[in-house]
Amino acid sequence: MTYGSIGSISSGTLLPADLIRVFADELKDLAKASKSDAYKDLLAEAEAWVEADDSMDPGEVPDGDEHDDCGPGLVDELIDALGEFAPPYFYFGAHPGDGADYGFWLHDDFQQDFDGLTVDDISEVPDDYEGEVLHVNDHGNCTLYSARNGELKEIWAVV
Repeated sequence: MTYGSIGSISSGTLLPADLIRVFADELKDLAKASKSDAYKDLLAEAEAWVEADDSMDPGEVPDGDEHDDCGPGLVDELIDALGEFAPPYFYFGAHPGDGADYGFWLHDDFQQDFDGLTVDDISEVPDDYEGEVLHVNDHGNCTLYSARNGELKEIWAVV
């Protein structure tokens, strides 16, 4: 599974035209990296929306405001789709401290939901342990690993 990069992908705007462009580009890259065509229709809809937006003169209002009316719904659909690429214990959406900063953010209460092995040092992981391992160092930095066959594979790290 391909995960989105932790952190911001769009900040400083809530305009649907800006968000649709950025979100669709990110979804396109993630879907391609995952070799998934499950988002083909949504990406086609976003591309058509962007083309229609680009063809309008500044200040032009489309007939019946249909273009503007579908923008927020399309933004929500893109947010939901990007959420499927969130790393474990993360979500895609607005940053809790800045509603105009969208990206992949760690859930505040992820450690309460974590049911794997939590260690202070990775040497504490038993060789035969299989599952998730959360390493929290003395500075509070967290790294999530997947343990299998005596090997640890890093999934994400937050410092």
